[in-house]
Amino acid sequence: MKTRRQFLILSLAGMGSTFAPASAQEAKSAARDWSAEFRENLQGGILRFWLDHAIDRENGGMIGWLDRKGNPIPPGTKSLVQQARVVWTFSAAYRQFPEPAYKEAATHTLRFLREKMLDKRNGGYFWLVNREGRVMDAKKHLYGESFAIYALAEYARAFNDRVAREEALALFRLIDRKGHDDANGGYREAFRWDWQPLIRDATLGARGRKSMNSHIHLLESFTTLHLATHDSKVRARVEELLKICTEKIVDVKQGYARLFFTDDWKPAGSETSSYGHDIELNWLMTEAAEALGDDWAKSHPEVARTALALVDHTLRDGFDRKRGGVYDEGPAAGPVRSRRMIWWVQAEALVGLLNAYQMTGKAEYHDRFEQQARYTLDHFVDREYGEWYNTIEPDGKITGEKTSEWKGPYHAGRACLEVIRRLSEK
Repeated sequence: MKTRRQFLILSLAGMGSTFAPASAQEAKSAARDWSAEFRENLQGGILRFWLDHAIDRENGGMIGWLDRKGNPIPPGTKSLVQQARVVWTFSAAYRQFPEPAYKEAATHTLRFLREKMLDKRNGGYFWLVNREGRVMDAKKHLYGESFAIYALAEYARAFNDRVAREEALALFRLIDRKGHDDANGGYREAFRWDWQPLIRDATLGARGRKSMNSHIHLLESFTTLHLATHDSKVRARVEELLKICTEKIVDVKQGYARLFFTDDWKPAGSETSSYGHDIELNWLMTEAAEALGDDWAKSHPEVARTALALVDHTLRDGFDRKRGGVYDEGPAAGPVRSRRMIWWVQAEALVGLLNAYQMTGKAEYHDRFEQQARYTLDHFVDREYGEWYNTIEPDGKITGEKTSEWKGPYHAGRACLEVIRRLSEK
């Protein structure tokens, strides 16, 4: 059985990369045990906050909006994205640390998805409900549906649950039937409750266009579904999405992921680099290649080449080399524009930098991972009330809710799980 590092190095063969022994770099970590710190933060900070404050015993699911201390705040809505991410997070945490409370939280939230957010007549999940579960926005958007697949597939893996596995595969087949673009590849993204296309929908800023954001998360969910089912159609779509990433979405020369596209994948207003998405896509691509197997990865070195280009661009233009931390966004070519630090960007940077080091053995990536780990744990972790802060503004002010329609335990929790797991591999 190959380790992750051995597997990924195979994909870099012939690209001129050199593998440096890890021992010298690992010695620099002696002062801080990252695996122990991230485990403590995951279990004692992130997951504990959700278990203590977010479980909605009266209405089901998780309370959608909480302030820093864990008190419910308006508007109180519950989004498909957040609720599904909760199911994924507690399922993934259980696979690594089988605590009964994690299974209870995952099962409790999945029950709410099935009972209140699943469209039992037309299939798929509604985008938004109120706290009691009444539908507020009935649209079907593949960004949200992808997280439902991600949640169901991870739940199936964690608890060997046949029903969840079948539900995930059925949802994949539905969105593939309704949304796949057989002519150009990829997916049309936005639909009404009855799966009629929404041409002018502005979710994620796409306004009817194909978006990078939806497609990289479809890649993420399909990869997990492939691991849960080994379905041939799912595997084919993972391969297709990787091809779209390397050939259409990522500008390898500049090292960034374009944001929007026409149906036939021509760039449409995509001159902004979202550094968090770029460095997240770095490791989602290599994770997908790993799931497809050694032979596939060796025959597609463009995946590793593209992945490293994304990290290099982020480090060049979007990384605070003095303190650590990855900024919000900037132009495709040139210095950073928005110097806000956002929680999910820091989380994805942790995994992306560690992944780049494991791919190459280069000291630069390891040093930047350590800098990022120090910055994140020292500045974003709320040591008083738990979880992570939302945003740190350029002037140092902390802003944003502790949880919201978009902020759940997924980015920070997943980063902790990935760092712990990757550092345990020899």
